[in-house]
Amino acid sequence: MNIWFSPRPRWYRGLVSVLVAALALAGCGSKTESDAGGQGRGWNPTKDIDWIVPYSPGGGFDIYSRGIAEVMQRTQLPKGVNVVIRNMPPLPQGITQEYTAKPDGYTVGILPMPAAIAQEIQDPDLAKWDTEKFTVLGSVDENAYVVYVASDSPYRSIDDLIGKKGLRSLTVEEGSSSALAGLATIKSLGLDAKMTYGAEGSADVVTGLIRGDADFIVYGSTDLTGFVESGDIRPLLFLGTDDQRPQSLTWLTDVPTAESKGFNDLGGAVTELRLIVAPPKLPDDIATYLRDAVYGTMTSPEFADWAKTAKRPIIPRDWKAATEVMNKQIEQMKELVPTLSS
Repeated sequence: MNIWFSPRPRWYRGLVSVLVAALALAGCGSKTESDAGGQGRGWNPTKDIDWIVPYSPGGGFDIYSRGIAEVMQRTQLPKGVNVVIRNMPPLPQGITQEYTAKPDGYTVGILPMPAAIAQEIQDPDLAKWDTEKFTVLGSVDENAYVVYVASDSPYRSIDDLIGKKGLRSLTVEEGSSSALAGLATIKSLGLDAKMTYGAEGSADVVTGLIRGDADFIVYGSTDLTGFVESGDIRPLLFLGTDDQRPQSLTWLTDVPTAESKGFNDLGGAVTELRLIVAPPKLPDDIATYLRDAVYGTMTSPEFADWAKTAKRPIIPRDWKAATEVMNKQIEQMKELVPTLSS
């Protein structure tokens, strides 16, 4: 079977063989009489599972969450057990709910990285969680960032932005991954730009850009494809590495990377990771069940079909690989975040 994956970063290539082996063992991934609901795994859900999304409906985290939830309840969970999406913005509130929920298997969520660790570093009084203590279940996607302008913008290249005075940018809440990417871009390029926070989601950010409320925005490469393909916005600079460039996004093929423009410290500095987590101290039998269910979902042909229909690249990782990536981001943010607030 064919799964639609984005190219892996360099350090991830060694995991390909593990994924292929897992897919071979998984077979078709559909629920059967013997494996539905994790029979033999020591724990089975008997009621609906809440899935927390710390953002408003409609954004990337919400879309991926709904895709996984729909496939997981069809192919992995016992009959009658559903996955119920709970949107809980703003970001600190949603993450806190994911962290403080009862560790009984009935609350999971999607965790934005590096936003979670960045907020923990920036505002420890507000961040009522310890990122490293979440029970990691897996991750579904890695999303490098892009600098965009409106289609009628006078800025035709990233060089046109550099040296201009009084530039404006717009993003969602302070401490979000897109805000971090925006601040890193401003600092690395030496832009004279002011960041405005408060947009409710990606659609609100793009609307503000098109309306003229901002000169540029920094957002995920997989988040605004429809607006690029419709001609409403234009990409100027890809902030990921060449290995992180999704092959499925043909409009991104010729967009220069930060590294190719000489901004080596910006290339791959902030990359959004969509982690799937449960609260800390989740019992081992429950953690095993949920990890198997999540990974079984993400590597199933049903989810591959969803990804193609939704035009969303997927990079499924099991909990061990996802934990490794999370820990790398934590160390990276411990160095980067203090420089952005200085």
